[in-house]
Amino acid sequence: MTEQESGLRITVEPYDPEPAISATRMALLEHPAVRAVLGDAELSVHNLELSDKDSDRAGFEAVVHNARTCRSAHVSGRVDELESVSVRPSDFLPLASEDEYGQAVELALRDPRIAELVDAHGLTPYRPMPPVLDSPEPDGTRQRVIAVGLRGESGDLAHRIIGVRLADGSVIHEPAGVAHPTSDNCEATPAEGGCEPSAGRDQVRVRVLRGSAVLWDLVVVRPEASSGTNGSGIELRYVDYKGRRVLHRAHVPILNVEYGGAGVRAGCGPTYRDWQNSETCFEAVGSEPVGPGWRLCTIPPQTILDSGHDGGGFRGVALWYHNGGLRLVSQLQAGWYRYISEWHLLDNGTIQPRFGFAAVANPCTCKVHTHHAYWRLDFDIITPGNNVVEEYNNPPIIPGTHWHTKKYEIRRTRDAAHNRHWRVRNKGTFMGYTIQPGPHDGTADAFGAGDLWVLRYHAGEIDDGHGFSTNPYVSRADIDKFLNSESVDGQDVVLWYGGHFVHDQAHPGTGGHIVGPDLVPFNW
Repeated sequence: MTEQESGLRITVEPYDPEPAISATRMALLEHPAVRAVLGDAELSVHNLELSDKDSDRAGFEAVVHNARTCRSAHVSGRVDELESVSVRPSDFLPLASEDEYGQAVELALRDPRIAELVDAHGLTPYRPMPPVLDSPEPDGTRQRVIAVGLRGESGDLAHRIIGVRLADGSVIHEPAGVAHPTSDNCEATPAEGGCEPSAGRDQVRVRVLRGSAVLWDLVVVRPEASSGTNGSGIELRYVDYKGRRVLHRAHVPILNVEYGGAGVRAGCGPTYRDWQNSETCFEAVGSEPVGPGWRLCTIPPQTILDSGHDGGGFRGVALWYHNGGLRLVSQLQAGWYRYISEWHLLDNGTIQPRFGFAAVANPCTCKVHTHHAYWRLDFDIITPGNNVVEEYNNPPIIPGTHWHTKKYEIRRTRDAAHNRHWRVRNKGTFMGYTIQPGPHDGTADAFGAGDLWVLRYHAGEIDDGHGFSTNPYVSRADIDKFLNSESVDGQDVVLWYGGHFVHDQAHPGTGGHIVGPDLVPFNW
């Protein structure tokens, strides 16, 4: 707990997640239906998520993986009926762990050709994109191949990416699907060493109080424990403002990037579906009220976008209160990318979701590319149901009114020419929140899929289920599959909001490297 302004207090307290999660995880590892599909090898559970708002009879979704055969299965059911789970094969492949990557580097450096390159060019290993190379065999089985980047400080070979097959230790010198060897070198030098991974709590309860009045009361989940197939950055749950519910959950379950022609010709992408659950180091100074991974700052935290430098001494979620608002921030890594996950909770009730984009030394990001981040905003304005979504246009697109109600599920585009924005309100109280697009949030291209979706809440629709891929058909956001023409008038509604950032070093523009809307209360 700290007091950073007169009469203002921030409290950070332990919060214990559902006990059913750990019990379900253990049951799935030995479940006969799971082993009938994946075999009797040692299994691991990934992405276990309670999917219902009714925690007494919570449904769950999970992926179970057999590392020996590189096969996975999607498992779903209810935590109180584990004898009756549904199991189906999945193409999910887990990312390379720290141990696997370290093993791959060790094997690569034993290879005579690689050792000669390292000596000749002063190359050092790094974690590239893609992190894992899919290696299908003629009979349909797959091999675990870890990608290893080799970076030189100077000379005619700045970057080269190889693959290491863990099963037999063999090195693939020219794997398909990676950036070509090049002298190009983009972005800043990555930090050496970094900070130690921080154990600690997955989630905490945060409150902002002014005097005896509670402004904000919510649960915050750190990125490494966030929900979804690929994680979802800093995740907010059970968000109350002045004692009334705003959001059941808010997070970024889908993140991807697409390269233009120059990048594709260089072997970059052509697209990547990235992940949002790998925390990396940044600067944050302050106390740790609930132990490692949570830091209540005494000076502003500094990410790579703030300082221009990679690395720091902290990994997790930093909290900083300043000038009428609480900032929650974490720095993430996906290969050479650095992503900034932020939420700003202002005293006046405004919520500012923010996502930032950066990178460290690599062969690709100096080529034009576009980042796409998709927030999932599960609104429960006052109550889970009885919510309505309305859209504003000026000039009107429906004669006689600037506002119109969305009756059924729909995808919409941003339209600055009509000052288009949206609001979610409770039909009984007329209290609600307006969604104002950010000035630099862009407009979706064909790969970007869309700018806003209005959906009816369903358990299991946390994300589109796609894991990491370079395949444009897989890595593209597939939120459209949730559009079923269901009624959303007076229902439990979920909004997906897309932000699109074009990174062109030759024409940097004025928008910076951050996207995100403002969620502004009305009649509160």
